Amino acid sequence: MRRALSLALLGLLLASCQPARPAITDVQNPPLVSVILNVLTPPGTPANEPVQLDVVDLLTGLSFNRQAVNMQRSGEGSYATTLSVPAGSLLTYRYSRVSAAAAVDEVSATGEPIAYRSFLVSGAGHVVHDLIAAWADAPASTLPVGQVAGRITAADSGQPLDGIAVRAAGLATISDAEGRFYFDGLPQGLHNMVLTDPEGRYQSFQQGALVAAGSQTPAELQLQPAVLANVTFILVPSANSPAGVPVFLLGNLTALSHGMVLTAHDGGYSLTLQLPSGIDLRYKYSLGDGFWNAEHYAEGGFVQRQLIIPAGTQQLTVRDNLQGWTAGSSAPLWFDLSAPADSGAVYLQFKLLDWATPLPMWDLGGGRYTYVLYSPTNFGEGLEYRYCRDAACSQLEADAPVRQVNGNQREMQQIQDNLSAWQ
Repeated sequence: MRRALSLALLGLLLASCQPARPAITDVQNPPLVSVILNVLTPPGTPANEPVQLDVVDLLTGLSFNRQAVNMQRSGEGSYATTLSVPAGSLLTYRYSRVSAAAAVDEVSATGEPIAYRSFLVSGAGHVVHDLIAAWADAPASTLPVGQVAGRITAADSGQPLDGIAVRAAGLATISDAEGRFYFDGLPQGLHNMVLTDPEGRYQSFQQGALVAAGSQTPAELQLQPAVLANVTFILVPSANSPAGVPVFLLGNLTALSHGMVLTAHDGGYSLTLQLPSGIDLRYKYSLGDGFWNAEHYAEGGFVQRQLIIPAGTQQLTVRDNLQGWTAGSSAPLWFDLSAPADSGAVYLQFKLLDWATPLPMWDLGGGRYTYVLYSPTNFGEGLEYRYCRDAACSQLEADAPVRQVNGNQREMQQIQDNLSAWQ
């Protein structure tokens, strides 16, 4: 591994914008179906400010890689749009308003940010009716609200299910050990509740809940167990992709939340997993996490892949073509660290909006560590970073815990750092 990494450093210097492949994957997802989304905005919403639906990317991060869809005014304070998605898709989205200053996100009736809404598109002909309680820049909502109290059990055994994620009107909760969940502050009206199992043990499910002002709506729900399929992912690297470095597969299941390393062989990579059929698996390849060093298209956008495994599938092979690691024309950053020989695993942590998940550096042996950041590197201001001795970044460098580097360069920068001692 260490020898392969040393040899790969020459190849790292050559990596730049990689050409797009003719086909990104051989996956054949279910046919596209149309879903109509209608939303009613709060009273006082400026009629001259567009309302948009933002499809969010949970793997890259809610603050990044939004797909904004303009909505058309359909009535007094109401807007609509139509999306075409594969049948079986789980939509993750929220609403925003485009003011003269900036985009303004929706918030809950109590003023809390809406991370995202969910809707399960099981087939054709779906019509979604949403209600925005308030905008982030407006006074708190005066809409009458109610509650939902529910319990989730397994359809085959009747046992209560814990750890099930439940969403309604953009609010989120998790079922407890007794399978119970509770929502407070839901605006009066009909809401769509979506249940998903982050572990993939049970099939996703959705049901309407009619909420009355000042009252509590009961909900007894059952989930069907998931049927597992053996799925093999084969990744074909791009022409300039570096060899000898670990490639991760990340996805929207708990087991894939931190990434699983693919096995390198025959000039490519592969990984076989047991996955629930029918699930809307969103996944991506990365040399880091969902944001740092994740796969990009040649023009610079993040790649997020989708796989909906047909019901009844027992074996499936997915062949993906890697698009590239760089984003646009900004050159990579090569971090070259000399540290005490007994350091063990060393991590590199970046700060953009906040300190991100630490990334394991590539150990070359003898106290030398390296890591190449391919993307994103198009930041105009200095990027703060630091070295850590553990994945939680609880043990930092003793003398200079925070460093800085400038991005948006045309040629690769080699940053040579010396670390004399840990805290």
